[in-house]
Amino acid sequence: MKDKYKLWVALSMIVVFCLGIVVGVVGDRAYLKKNRPKPGKRPEPFPTVEVMARELLLTPEQKERMKEVFRQSEARFEAFGKETHSRLQELRNQLKTDIDSVLTPEQQKKMQEMMDRYMEKRKKAPSDRRRQKDKDQIPPSEKNKGENR
Repeated sequence: MKDKYKLWVALSMIVVFCLGIVVGVVGDRAYLKKNRPKPGKRPEPFPTVEVMARELLLTPEQKERMKEVFRQSEARFEAFGKETHSRLQELRNQLKTDIDSVLTPEQQKKMQEMMDRYMEKRKKAPSDRRRQKDKDQIPPSEKNKGENR
């Protein structure tokens, strides 16, 4: 009798566990994935003029004024992007100068070759892959050098 009870408890636990897995998988597919943005397609950060015009019932005059506001903002965003790019370039140059001050001339040459290879690989990579962590395929001999420092 006692063994029968243990068997029912064990089977019940297994059934509950399996039901939990099924509910989790079904819930993920039915609910969560539906609400996730598709890979490569980012949601609009701000509604477009067309969406605003439709939802806010803008007059044609308001719609034209909104388009002008967006054009002006676009110019400001572009200027900000150029300024940011310029500042990042300054920071990269300073980083390279600081790194070069640590390395010997031979190491500097190897470092430059390594950076050239890296930049060439980045140019060939699709833009969405650029953001992934770059796990360079470092030869084992190079990995061991870094560990001995």
